[in-house]
Amino acid sequence: MEDYSLILVQTISVGFGYLFFRIIKPKIKSGKKEVYYLRLFLAWSLFVSTSFYIQRFASGPSIEGIIFWAEKSIPFGIFAAISGYLYGKFSK
Repeated sequence: MEDYSLILVQTISVGFGYLFFRIIKPKIKSGKKEVYYLRLFLAWSLFVSTSFYIQRFASGPSIEGIIFWAEKSIPFGIFAAISGYLYGKFSK
Protein backbone atom coordinates (compact mmCIF):
# COMPACT_ATOMS: atom_id res chain seq x y z
CA MET A 1 0.00 0.00 0.00
CA GLU A 2 2.85 2.38 0.72
CA ASP A 3 4.17 2.07 -2.85
CA TYR A 4 0.93 3.54 -4.17
CA SER A 5 1.12 6.55 -1.86
CA LEU A 6 4.71 7.22 -2.94
CA ILE A 7 3.69 7.12 -6.60
CA LEU A 8 0.74 9.42 -5.83
CA VAL A 9 2.98 11.94 -4.03
CA GLN A 10 5.45 11.97 -6.92
CA THR A 11 2.65 12.41 -9.44
CA ILE A 12 1.20 15.32 -7.47
CA SER A 13 4.66 16.92 -7.25
CA VAL A 14 5.20 16.70 -10.99
CA GLY A 15 1.68 18.04 -11.51
CA PHE A 16 2.44 21.12 -9.38
CA GLY A 17 5.69 21.60 -11.31
CA TYR A 18 3.88 21.40 -14.63
CA LEU A 19 1.27 23.89 -13.41
CA PHE A 20 3.97 26.42 -12.52
CA PHE A 21 5.66 25.77 -15.85
CA ARG A 22 2.46 26.47 -17.81
CA ILE A 23 1.76 29.66 -15.84
CA ILE A 24 5.22 31.20 -16.23
CA LYS A 25 6.25 29.99 -19.70
CA PRO A 26 5.76 32.68 -22.37
CA LYS A 27 2.94 31.85 -24.74
CA ILE A 28 4.54 33.22 -27.91
CA LYS A 29 7.99 34.42 -28.80
CA SER A 30 7.29 38.12 -29.00
CA GLY A 31 8.60 41.19 -27.29
CA LYS A 32 12.11 41.42 -25.94
CA LYS A 33 14.26 38.36 -26.37
CA GLU A 34 15.77 38.82 -22.90
CA VAL A 35 12.40 38.65 -21.18
CA TYR A 36 11.35 35.64 -23.24
CA TYR A 37 14.39 33.61 -22.19
CA LEU A 38 14.17 34.86 -18.60
CA ARG A 39 10.63 33.51 -18.32
CA LEU A 40 11.49 30.30 -20.17
CA PHE A 41 14.48 29.49 -17.93
CA LEU A 42 12.47 30.41 -14.83
CA ALA A 43 9.59 28.16 -15.92
CA TRP A 44 11.90 25.19 -16.44
CA SER A 45 13.69 25.76 -13.13
CA LEU A 46 10.40 25.89 -11.24
CA PHE A 47 9.21 22.74 -12.97
CA VAL A 48 12.34 20.85 -11.93
CA SER A 49 12.64 22.22 -8.40
CA THR A 50 8.94 21.80 -7.67
CA SER A 51 8.93 18.24 -8.96
CA PHE A 52 11.68 17.36 -6.49
CA TYR A 53 11.13 19.59 -3.45
CA ILE A 54 7.35 19.86 -3.01
CA GLN A 55 7.05 16.14 -2.27
CA ARG A 56 7.21 16.86 1.46
CA PHE A 57 4.19 19.17 1.12
CA ALA A 58 2.31 16.77 -1.15
CA SER A 59 2.67 13.90 1.31
CA GLY A 60 1.20 15.95 4.17
CA PRO A 61 0.35 19.62 3.70
CA SER A 62 2.12 21.81 6.25
CA ILE A 63 3.81 25.16 6.45
CA GLU A 64 7.17 23.41 6.91
CA GLY A 65 6.72 21.69 3.54
CA ILE A 66 6.10 25.01 1.79
CA ILE A 67 9.04 26.66 3.55
CA PHE A 68 11.31 23.76 2.54
CA TRP A 69 10.17 24.10 -1.09
CA ALA A 70 10.61 27.90 -1.06
CA GLU A 71 14.12 27.70 0.44
CA LYS A 72 15.22 25.42 -2.37
CA SER A 73 13.24 26.87 -5.30
CA ILE A 74 13.73 30.62 -4.85
CA PRO A 75 17.54 30.66 -5.18
CA PHE A 76 17.35 28.19 -8.07
CA GLY A 77 14.71 30.37 -9.76
CA ILE A 78 16.73 33.56 -9.30
CA PHE A 79 19.81 31.91 -10.79
CA ALA A 80 17.77 30.58 -13.73
CA ALA A 81 16.14 33.97 -14.36
CA ILE A 82 19.47 35.78 -14.40
CA SER A 83 20.94 33.09 -16.66
CA GLY A 84 17.98 33.33 -19.04
CA TYR A 85 18.19 37.10 -19.19
CA LEU A 86 21.92 37.02 -19.93
CA TYR A 87 21.43 34.28 -22.51
CA GLY A 88 18.76 36.31 -24.27
CA LYS A 89 20.79 39.48 -24.14
CA PHE A 90 23.99 38.03 -25.60
CA SER A 91 22.62 35.41 -28.01
CA LYS A 92 22.20 36.16 -31.68
